[in-house]
Amino acid sequence: MEIRKILIITILALTAILPSVQAIVDYDVIVVRGDLPTDYTIASAYAGAEDIPLVFVSPDSIEPQIRSELMGFRNIGYQVMLIIGGESAISTSVEDDLKEMGFIVNRLWDWDRYGTAARVAIELWGESPEVVITEGEDYSGFLIAQRIALEKRVPILFLKNSTITEQTRNALRKIGAKSVTLISSSESAEEVLKSSGMTVENIEMLSLKESAKSPVTLLDFYLVFSLGVIVVMAAIIVHRSRNEKGGIVVMTEDEEKIIEIIKIHGKTEQNKLANLTDFSKPRISRMLRSLEERGVIEREKFKKTFRIKLKSKI
Repeated sequence: MEIRKILIITILALTAILPSVQAIVDYDVIVVRGDLPTDYTIASAYAGAEDIPLVFVSPDSIEPQIRSELMGFRNIGYQVMLIIGGESAISTSVEDDLKEMGFIVNRLWDWDRYGTAARVAIELWGESPEVVITEGEDYSGFLIAQRIALEKRVPILFLKNSTITEQTRNALRKIGAKSVTLISSSESAEEVLKSSGMTVENIEMLSLKESAKSPVTLLDFYLVFSLGVIVVMAAIIVHRSRNEKGGIVVMTEDEEKIIEIIKIHGKTEQNKLANLTDFSKPRISRMLRSLEERGVIEREKFKKTFRIKLKSKI
């Protein structure tokens, strides 16, 4: 068994035993149940911030087209997978199936949506001075929360019946949140946050009267969210594609930032890029691997890290 695989399995075991320890695993794929808005709303914020593919599965099976997509990821070297949701959301049979496909699988969840959102914030984000909080039972706030979280690259937490749960309080404290975008008409929640010393930007929901006229249903949310996912995935494919005729490598803005740093230094070490950018180490690792696969950079082992240089002229 490869040393990297042994290390990853060890880390996953430790994070399972010590849930309060921030995950340091470089996840390649995140899997959620497709018909649970709460799970894929909080998952999408992290997946979007870290450029990790987000895949939807059914509770008890993996549909053929999804299986094909996952095998495509596996064939290009994606190995480490995170399931967000408990066994009641995604069954152990699906998890076992993913393992048989060759993935190393970890699972992150709590007993309810409030706890799961809190654990995702604590264990995946680790720290975040900003956070988005919305009502956990009102789907009309989910799309707004998702858009803002993706723009700001911050986690999403939930209110329960317009109140701040103990799980949410704990997450706010552990990630060091100082600023909150609150998507709720709850004055009590806003006051609690402000009394804790946080800056609050309140984006009020539709009034109950207006909401009653045209309620946002789960189907409405799912259709709109699915369209958004298709657009995002299409954009990722375009950005990561290569024009074979012209030999032009199309890069994202973040990848271009990495390339500019390498150009300035000639050669640089991978572990120094986190200090030279505002990107997390897992995100840097994924971008470098993608750039290396497309022939843009070369990486050579150097002490406990990699030394990076440009391979092609850009």
